[in-house]
Formats: sequence, structure tokens, C-alpha cells
Amino acid sequence: MFEYIITRPMGYIIEFIYNLVQNYGIAIILFTIIIKMLLFPLNIKSQKAMKKQQKIQPIMQELQKKYANDKERLNREMMKIYRDNNISMSGGCLPMLIQMPILIGLYQVIQRPLSFLLHVDFNEPDVIRRVYDLRDRFADASLASRTEEQLANMNQMNISQWAAQAGQSDWVINFNLFFMNLANVPSAALKYIGEVFQGNFEHLSIVLLLLIPIFAVIASVGSMKVSQAMSGQNKNNSQNADSAAQMSNTMMWMMPVMTGFFTFTLPAGIGLYWIISSVLQIIQQVGLNFYFNKKEDEIIVSIPESRQNNGKKRKKHR
Repeated sequence: MFEYIITRPMGYIIEFIYNLVQNYGIAIILFTIIIKMLLFPLNIKSQKAMKKQQKIQPIMQELQKKYANDKERLNREMMKIYRDNNISMSGGCLPMLIQMPILIGLYQVIQRPLSFLLHVDFNEPDVIRRVYDLRDRFADASLASRTEEQLANMNQMNISQWAAQAGQSDWVINFNLFFMNLANVPSAALKYIGEVFQGNFEHLSIVLLLLIPIFAVIASVGSMKVSQAMSGQNKNNSQNADSAAQMSNTMMWMMPVMTGFFTFTLPAGIGLYWIISSVLQIIQQVGLNFYFNKKEDEIIVSIPESRQNNGKKRKKHR
């Protein structure tokens, strides 16, 4: 079900883009831009919710002082304010969480480019025979014992590169981007670093892939920092009883660690997607924050009826 809903549609989009640009890396970059455009309405809603959260912070702080010894009443009053203003405590994290199924689907497309971009059917006897011929001719010892099914699911990038060396252009995909070979995994660069420092640049395109997890982590941290700044949480760290602040602080540490691990150990295209996605997220957040600052007077939050000023009922706060 997941393949038909997420993976295959993504494969068709990347295939269409690749047929236009004939470069795997550029296809991933353009695909990332399309995904961010599709998620833009959700980002608008999330950013507006953050602005509302900023406006209700003074109210929340007063409630925390008033009900400091009654946690149950405090949570009830806080939930009422969130509910009355249609604010989700996890709304700021939703755009980030929704990317997880996208990443899973993208990983499958990136791992099997021959299947999704060139529609090679690995169940066909002729295809199986051809894969074995390429494996026996070019595979190193670590891949020599792999079955056709293992090669089809995990090593299609290798197969494409073997096909290029054998002059079989119908299975060749252009994985090169900015002197980097996106068909490799950044962790593979570790065994070639010494050679590069010794002046042997034969595997420089693989060593350069180490830049991808580095930039991915930096971009991820930057995106989280900007998100916290826009939501005003950096100014309210003493109020970590707020569930939204707790969730955001947890994600602040978890996401960069997860980003570094996955982009280091998975095909480089995943890291490229994550870098572009994080950079675009920062641009969207800054742009939307500027827009909502201009429209701040139009963002209205509801205040409990019990909170009155000099005996005058006040239900709205601008």
C-alpha cells in the first residue's frame, strides 16, 4: 500500500524530471523544491499557529504561576486556551514529521533507480541473466556472492555503473553532481581519505560525499534554531512545562543526530534531499515570519472570560 501511495508517485515525478535534465542530482533538487511547494500551505498554517502561541505566552505564564501547585488544573486551563484558539501543541513539528514517509519513499526510489527511472523489470529472465553477467564481470568481493534479488534491491546504482563500464547505455544513469558521485554512500569515503591526503585523487568524488552529512546536519540545526526563534520558545525556556516547548527541545537534539546518521550511512541522494529541504524550510520560515509580523494585528487570540480588566469583559486580544 505504501509503495502505491507514496513510493511510486514519487518515482514517476523523479523520472519525469530526470528525463528533462538528464542528471540524477538535479532531479532530486527539483523534486525537493516541488515537495516544499506542495507542503507550503501546511507551513503557512504551522507558522500562524506559532504566532498565536507567542501571543498566548503571557497568559500561559500567569496560569503557571496561579496554578503552580495544581498541575491538573493548570493542564486543564492550558488545554482550554489551546482549544479555544485552535492551536495544536505539536503543530510546529508537523511539517517535519510529515517528511518521514517522504524520506522512506525517497530512499526506496534512490536505492532502486533502474526500477523507478528506467523501469527495468528484475523479474525478467533476460534482465536477471544480464545482472549476473555484470556482477561477475565488475563486482568486487563484497558483492560477488550476492543474489539477483539482493542486487536488485540494494545495488541498482552499482549495476548502472557496471553497465556504463560495459558500454550498455540503456542502463546508465548520470549520478555525477558537482564532482560528487551520488551513487555512493558517504561512509564509503572513510577508506579513501588517506589516499586523497597522499595526493591520489582517483576517489576524490567519493571523499567529497563527506560534505553531504556535514552540510545536512548544519542545515538541520539551522532549521530547528530558526523554528524555535520564530515560535518565541528561546525566550521562554523557563516555561518548559509547556508540552510544545518540550517537544521542540527534544526534536532540537534528536533531528540533527538522526540526520547525521542517516545521511552518512544511506545513499548520498538522501542527504542531498535533506540539505535542500532544510535550506528551503529556513527560507520559508523567515519569509512567513516577516509576512505574519506585518499582519500581526489581524492575528486574534481568545482569552478566557474570567480574565477581565477593571471589570470589563475582554474576550479578544490583539
